[in-house]
Amino acid sequence: DFDVGEIAMPSQIGQAGGTYSIANARLRQGKTSPPGYMTEADRISHMEKYGIGTDASIATHINNICVRNYVNLSSGRTLVPTMLGVVLVHGYKRIDPDLVFPDVRAAIEKFCDMVAKAKASKEDVLDHSIRNFQEKYKYYVAHLDAMAQMFAASFSALKATGKPLGRCGTGLRDM
Repeated sequence: DFDVGEIAMPSQIGQAGGTYSIANARLRQGKTSPPGYMTEADRISHMEKYGIGTDASIATHINNICVRNYVNLSSGRTLVPTMLGVVLVHGYKRIDPDLVFPDVRAAIEKFCDMVAKAKASKEDVLDHSIRNFQEKYKYYVAHLDAMAQMFAASFSALKATGKPLGRCGTGLRDM
């Protein structure tokens, strides 16, 4: 325990120049730990928060990310990322973070809602969305080597596994 004295801090939110005293503070030895993995319920809450999906499509989404081997469903309905899932997220973030974060998908959902409420035309929404995704695709393809580097650093050489998944339609590389 030790006394700190007065430290310039706002004593109330929005009031600049306020002060308060810390009577004592304790230091303890320890280590930080990472947060736990997201549960299926957490994932659903996040999707609802961003307006992504419907009650019917959310269950399909959870199934898809499991079937595609991005996550494994563990005890307590916990979604544990696989190496593939982690590498894809880091690779997408490296090339275009919009591909990882929910903003783009949430915007599409909002556009669809606007069309349903006759606040935007289907054609305008389609034109805007297609142009946006065409630009993202061109940028992604131009920077595809960043993803290849992430895979090369994280997985053994394809020849060592002997199990190609297929060929990329654009780059004609083994996947």
